[in-house]
Amino acid sequence: MLYLLVDPANADDLNRGIMRCLRPSHLRDENYVTDVFAKKVYHPDTGYTALEIDPVQTVPIHIEADGAELFEVINFFVSDGSVSQQEADQMAAGINAMAGQEISVLGFVPNGWLQYVYTREQMVAEGWFPSEDN
Repeated sequence: MLYLLVDPANADDLNRGIMRCLRPSHLRDENYVTDVFAKKVYHPDTGYTALEIDPVQTVPIHIEADGAELFEVINFFVSDGSVSQQEADQMAAGINAMAGQEISVLGFVPNGWLQYVYTREQMVAEGWFPSEDN
């Protein structure tokens, strides 16, 4: 597994935005219970959040997905400078182009964030899983 480090204040919105590419809001009803895509992991000391992602998993982008809900979240990251407008635009174009097809889960990670994608070994070394520390 890989882990995308995310500010806890934005983790749920980002996680939900990814899920909306797989199942847009207008196709959900009150019985639809899956609201997020990835399992969240919390650092025991800092409370920081990481989304657990399978590096080889692909997911279907719904044919009616336009990525609007994901890009509302991404635009927040544009406004705080952690994602460039160019990266956001490239992601939007990619999601729209992939509607009805499968995409690697890593395709949801902006290129500028790849430095925040950690392996399990890196997470253990940084104290995310205290029971596994050496």
